[in-house]
Amino acid sequence: MSSEDRFVEALGALLSDGPPLVLGPGDDAAILAREAGLLAATTDMLVEGVDFLPGEDPERLGRRAVAVNLSDLAAMGARPEFFLLAIGFESRRGPDYPLAVARGAIARGADFGARLAGGDLSDAPQTVITVALWGRPAGEPLRRKGAAPGDLVYVSGHPGEAAGGLRLARRLEAFAEHGSLPTPHFPELPLEAERRLLAAYRDPAPRIGLGIALAEERLASAAIDVSDGMGLDAARLARASGVRVVFERELLPLSTTLRELAATEDLDPLALFLSGGDDYELLFTVPPAAAPRLEERASRLDVPVTRIGRVEEGSGAVLADGGARIDVSTLGHDHFAEARR
Repeated sequence: MSSEDRFVEALGALLSDGPPLVLGPGDDAAILAREAGLLAATTDMLVEGVDFLPGEDPERLGRRAVAVNLSDLAAMGARPEFFLLAIGFESRRGPDYPLAVARGAIARGADFGARLAGGDLSDAPQTVITVALWGRPAGEPLRRKGAAPGDLVYVSGHPGEAAGGLRLARRLEAFAEHGSLPTPHFPELPLEAERRLLAAYRDPAPRIGLGIALAEERLASAAIDVSDGMGLDAARLARASGVRVVFERELLPLSTTLRELAATEDLDPLALFLSGGDDYELLFTVPPAAAPRLEERASRLDVPVTRIGRVEEGSGAVLADGGARIDVSTLGHDHFAEARR
């Protein structure tokens, strides 16, 4: 268990049970019971030098700040409704900087029906952007708890590409520091691959439609937002459900783009897939009887969904590679350990 997970457990012990809190810390969002029905609430922050590189475009930061919160609601199967935005920044930047952050946040929220309702500003030595987002579950809320032995494991998108994008962004930052802006920046990498990797990191696509479908049609038995790494987040789902998640190596969707980057950088694409983080994809489990309906529904949503393994009795998350079983439960980002940089 990571230091962050131990902190969440300790925090949960401080909270009182009972209404209106239906589900507290330990999942992707809180669930509260109100007279008008259930409400899902989440919050995330982006910190300069930890979650993004210095000098990042402020409008793009606003988009990303909202997207990471939208991903939490997607993992609960909730429809976003409104959000609050708080921005700490160096006041010498002037009002144009927070306005650019707000423009990006408003635009990304509008893509999914979430409206800005208010927020706060503060002078700060570095940029910090915090979003609090509310929405309504489309059905019975999805949870990390609920996976059962025999269920199939699926993931949306192509995990690992965001980690690849971060590597490219770091190199671009180094180019900029030396006053160099070559075009293309990475002649050994196809331009389309460069654009795709940078977009995966800078402008993630929250899987709201998929999450709603999983909840409305009761397709998933458990789900989690993949933000800290496939291995670590799979272990969280496994722990909440009291099962073991098994990834089957031959099924993992290591994209051509990720493989191209790995070849040019002498990297292992599997390592990026399992531990990279910042993916904001959905990892979820599905009873075998629901698998055909899931795959048909995902095709109509135009979301890439891949079966990558199975659930069995036991604990943790492992990679099945031929006859070997490799523990991957700790592969990912621990917020108490190191910055993402």
